[in-house]
Amino acid sequence: NLVDTPGHSDFSEDTYRTLTAVDAAVMVIDGAKGVESQTQKLFEVCRLRDLPILTFCNKMDRESRDTFEIIDEIQQNLAIDVVPVSWPIGVGRDFVGCYDLLRDRLEIMDRADRNKVAESIQINGLDDPALVEHVPANLLDKLREDLEMIRELMPAFDHGAFLQGTMTPIWFGSAINSFGVKELMDGIAQYGPV
Repeated sequence: NLVDTPGHSDFSEDTYRTLTAVDAAVMVIDGAKGVESQTQKLFEVCRLRDLPILTFCNKMDRESRDTFEIIDEIQQNLAIDVVPVSWPIGVGRDFVGCYDLLRDRLEIMDRADRNKVAESIQINGLDDPALVEHVPANLLDKLREDLEMIRELMPAFDHGAFLQGTMTPIWFGSAINSFGVKELMDGIAQYGPV
């Protein structure tokens, strides 16, 4: 069961009560605003219960902060390890989709039709010629650089640490366009507590 709670401070008591009854939580971060004060308060409730937390960085199709900056802010403010399981390709008007790090595939967003399911393209690594067909050259160069840094500097996803509430996988997307949400739901099903 998925339980949606309002994040607004006027509903804090309802949200706190809800968090005492769940097995895991999804933390939604605004790509432009980052970690907000109410998020910090709700995170502390999750921390007290050692809840596993999955993170979704939303609104990547709008002007957003640097992705590494968002991850650093989550790690610094919430004292939790963050592991990207998807990575945005471009931001704002340049946002074309995400690279699925777990399945080594490209997820392309259709900006023209919000009701259209995102296109998944299976690829074989970052040197696959199919990438050039779907990602502009400047964004592809940045994607390759970013993923190299991720693989060298960030820890790999550790399911045990996630279940203990000390590590959170992060997906990127645009909820209004239903982009990245399916991957998040798949992550809940695959990694969440049973």
